Amino acid sequence: MTGDVANMDTANCVPVIFCSVSYDTLTHISPEDGSIGPGLATSWEWTDDSRTVLRLTLREGVKFSDGTPLDAEAVAGSFTSYLSAPGPFAALGYPFQGAAAAGDDQVDITFAEPLTDEYALYLLSGQSGLSYIVNPAAAADRSLMVDETYGSGPYVLDSSQTTKGSKYVYVPNDNYYNQDAIHYEKVVYQPMQDPAARLNAIRSGQVSSATNISTADLATVESAGLTLSRGPLGKFATLSLSARDAGPLAEVKVRQALAFATPREDIATALYGESATPTSSFIPEGAQGYNEDDVDMYAYDPEKAKELLAEAGYADGFTISMFDPAFFDPGSALGQALKAAYAEVGVTLDLVPFDGSPGEVALQMGQYDSVILSTGANGISGAVYTLFRTGGLANPKNVPLDESLVSALNAAATAPDVDAQTALSMEATSALNELVYAVPIAGITTLIAVDPDVQNVPEQFWTIEANPFSPVTDEAWQGGGTE
Repeated sequence: MTGDVANMDTANCVPVIFCSVSYDTLTHISPEDGSIGPGLATSWEWTDDSRTVLRLTLREGVKFSDGTPLDAEAVAGSFTSYLSAPGPFAALGYPFQGAAAAGDDQVDITFAEPLTDEYALYLLSGQSGLSYIVNPAAAADRSLMVDETYGSGPYVLDSSQTTKGSKYVYVPNDNYYNQDAIHYEKVVYQPMQDPAARLNAIRSGQVSSATNISTADLATVESAGLTLSRGPLGKFATLSLSARDAGPLAEVKVRQALAFATPREDIATALYGESATPTSSFIPEGAQGYNEDDVDMYAYDPEKAKELLAEAGYADGFTISMFDPAFFDPGSALGQALKAAYAEVGVTLDLVPFDGSPGEVALQMGQYDSVILSTGANGISGAVYTLFRTGGLANPKNVPLDESLVSALNAAATAPDVDAQTALSMEATSALNELVYAVPIAGITTLIAVDPDVQNVPEQFWTIEANPFSPVTDEAWQGGGTE
């Protein structure tokens, strides 16, 4: 793994794979095609015309790892506990608002906003800690989860063998409802920030899989005969424009000027190589609301940028601070490229490098005008509700959403069928792109190298992170192993 997890509390478990191995979710997203189907819930339906209450029917016979039955009260308690969870990543669950049992095997999930079918089911599929169902004991006392897992997934963290920052050891959950999906006697995660160390570990056979392989190392990976799995939705490089409450970044023409002043094709080629797709749109191909017409909305045009700056009253430019976390931008490569590009149109970036965890970044980013982020490539609903809404991760100054964007999202959510929801989601994407809450740079494919003896590794995975473990027997990785 590229880095360590803050702790094992599901609200702080980033990267999420540290917890997804131990927690099943209400819906299951297929890594091979991104389709969403049954998980701990076997069926669902909206109970109201406003599309804010989703009733789920739970799978029979499921138990948590400690043997406690998983019923509607337990599921509702897990969701309710998440609402009060500490930590910066709890915002990823919005617009989840509450949950209540509607019988022994049915639970009602309430959302603060009307949602499309796709996004409602996506929220429950394990792409954030919200959907990891914890047992009643952990829901009542979340401090229990700092160093342990309390889920119903295929594996359980063995704290006696685990050393934080060095290795995390998981063993089979004897109470798992689908024992056929458990293919390993032990699973070990090792945080390794140094990309060279990860490459050497997979080449030498020390590990069975290594995440975030550099494109510069592709030839080495291929010559070693390793399997390569690609995740097109893995990362999205962007400059978040946080200080939209006052000053130059409060002006949409200024934000659009920065978008036009960004030589994203040159940056993508120089920094990310063939694994990157430069785009002017915040929603990449393969994500909900992708709009092909928006890809070149802000094609590089420094003269247009200067024109917009003059119209906004900033012909002489301005200075803004830019927070540049090493976790998202190693070596400040993107930060330096943007600083040079924006200087060409008279905008000065006061670059502030920072070497800290994602949690530390989230806590400090509100002090700066702009922040370099590498987020999961969200669809339109995910981008707005987890990043840009009041309280969102990329909106630390709590600037309200523009009403045009809110209206566009509501129109998509309340459309009568999936086709209409899809078309209106594309319109909502255009509304977001016109506002430029963040300057898109490129979608960056996540590259994972895997021992060729491991089976069921997809050539591409359409989830934020690859997950070798699945409730679907034939979907879980098998074989290989370092011991």
